[in-house]
Amino acid sequence: MRQSSSTLHLLGEIVSIVLLALTGRFIGFAQTTLEAGVPLSVDAALGHFARLLSVFTRIDTLSLFLSVLLATSFVRLGIAYVNRSVLSGLSERAGIAQDDLTWGQRTLRLPVAVVYRTLNGVATFIGAIALAICFRLFNPDSPIGFSEFNAHAHSIAAGMTYGSLGAFLLLFALYGIAFAIIGYVASPAILSLDEMASGCRIERPPPQPRQRFETVHPSP
Repeated sequence: MRQSSSTLHLLGEIVSIVLLALTGRFIGFAQTTLEAGVPLSVDAALGHFARLLSVFTRIDTLSLFLSVLLATSFVRLGIAYVNRSVLSGLSERAGIAQDDLTWGQRTLRLPVAVVYRTLNGVATFIGAIALAICFRLFNPDSPIGFSEFNAHAHSIAAGMTYGSLGAFLLLFALYGIAFAIIGYVASPAILSLDEMASGCRIERPPPQPRQRFETVHPSP
């Protein structure tokens, strides 16, 4: 059951990225068509969809597309699993399943909330990169493969410096701090590990009411 659930989560990540990329392409196609004064018809939309799919007749492009989707999905699911496992484990070991947390306890949990939100920000950033790559792949006028992608990646890596990496780390940290503070102001309970685990706490069965046995005296 757990393996099938992981497979469904993986497929859900892949389908969501593909649908977002296709949606962006169709919005751009509709905007360009309407601005040109050409009526938007079903035949034109189907023809555009067929042209989008035609780029995957190249094995190189199809391999790049599947590699990006699988790598992104595994990384995002891995980050989500780490978040859930760590928070759930801490909740069980530290006994944080209580509902009457004091403000001092919530303040001490603020760094954990920042780390949790920062990891979510990294996962979002990775998903955005994958979405941008898939959006570029859905371009029948200029199809790309591994060679063009590697050249583009090398040009970006050549421009990266230690300052650029520091800026990225600072942005991720600010993202985590901002969302942790927003959650703290909106709902202070969000800073409890049990709340941050997003339903990862193991559900325990409610205690059964004790049955009261009464002594039955035999009638004379």
